[in-house]
Amino acid sequence: MDVFLRRLERNDAYVSYKWRNDPEVFKYTGTVYDHEITLETELHWIERVIKNDDEYRCAIIADNCYVGNIYLTNIDDEKAEYHIFIGDKSYLGKGVAKKASIEIIRYGFENLNLKKIVLEVHLQNNTAIHLYEKLGFTRLGENSNFITMEIVKDKYNELYG
Repeated sequence: MDVFLRRLERNDAYVSYKWRNDPEVFKYTGTVYDHEITLETELHWIERVIKNDDEYRCAIIADNCYVGNIYLTNIDDEKAEYHIFIGDKSYLGKGVAKKASIEIIRYGFENLNLKKIVLEVHLQNNTAIHLYEKLGFTRLGENSNFITMEIVKDKYNELYG
């Protein structure tokens, strides 16, 4: 299966707003919506975030279909925060998240010259935790709901260099 990333575009809202209203898609994220996300809301959100200089927000494309989003946010000279969700549930468990993650991690270390990438994952999201560990992320700590993990550039170079 071919998987690649492209920058998030305004027209992605016509698909992604539906995902944001699916409780299964956002079950393990830190984002909980207490209202319906409308197309207008999603269009406004995408228009705003694609202008941010400290973010690299991408659409995940698998077999020429838009299936999810992956981001590096709060980018500074040394680190960024990683986020991902697969919105098209028919692509879950098919290696899409792994391939997309490798691509954005590579971009972060090779193009943005980051020293580390951090993430938070829900304690009950065992599938994601397993994936992140396979990708080279290590646990830094946890609270009552989330585990904080990171991958550093040296680990990336060891695994993928």
